[in-house]
Amino acid sequence: MEYSFRVAELFPKEVSLVGNDLIPVNCPGLPHLGVQVVKDRMSQILETMGRASAEAQQLHSVITNTEKLRTSVDQKIYFFCDFSSNQVVGLLKIGKKKLFMFDLSGTQHEFTPMCILDFYVHESRQRQGCGKFLFEQVMREEGIPVEHFAIDRPSDKLLNFLRKHYNLAKIIPQVNNFVIFDGFFANRSDYAGKKNRWRGLDQDQTPDIQRASTFTILEDSSDYNNQPGIHLRNGQSHIPNFVPRRHNTTIGEVLQPSQNGSHDHHQPERSISSYARHM
Repeated sequence: MEYSFRVAELFPKEVSLVGNDLIPVNCPGLPHLGVQVVKDRMSQILETMGRASAEAQQLHSVITNTEKLRTSVDQKIYFFCDFSSNQVVGLLKIGKKKLFMFDLSGTQHEFTPMCILDFYVHESRQRQGCGKFLFEQVMREEGIPVEHFAIDRPSDKLLNFLRKHYNLAKIIPQVNNFVIFDGFFANRSDYAGKKNRWRGLDQDQTPDIQRASTFTILEDSSDYNNQPGIHLRNGQSHIPNFVPRRHNTTIGEVLQPSQNGSHDHHQPERSISSYARHM
């Protein structure tokens, strides 16, 4: 995206960080432009780049704009600029979220990982190494390996990008909106411990979980919409083979006993629903 003002006055380097104050870190033009001018120009960039990202991903609503960043304490955006052409080439929005994630054994863990929330490179600059350069700079600045990110409803292009450049093809299926890869649970500093779920009213231990203990392997981008446990921004999501087996006397059995008077221990199959964003 090209702008009427000089982007070099806002951003100190090719990949620069902007937080919820809407002022780029070490903004070179802040002393002579003033706070309000810098914020106004950043707002223009956020609005145009956010709309372009949403259109490219065929989203129902914009997920990156001025208001969303301003009101999000734990989110920040890295912008990639080409100073020679006075363009903002791409963005990568990240933020921490409290999540409960399943490993391959069916054990649920509590984390507050850094998440990838939006990723966009302008169409005119794709397949030129811009996305890879942006990702590398963000990982270096944050000190986080790519496999430790949780990705909020990635597009098929992003999944293909991660498979191509980082060999991330083994997805650990989840029942929430996030995609994680093999290596997500290894050597983490933000691990908060196991989380007991699916507990019956009179049980002290978490019941067994029946779950497919295999990765979902991505082979090509045309296959993503048919993969279990992958929640795409612009496609159907498919719930993995996940059936919690509860002990007797759960809340559901107390409130909804079967017609024959006994408790029905079989849980209904979960429906597959679209996870397109409705912000």
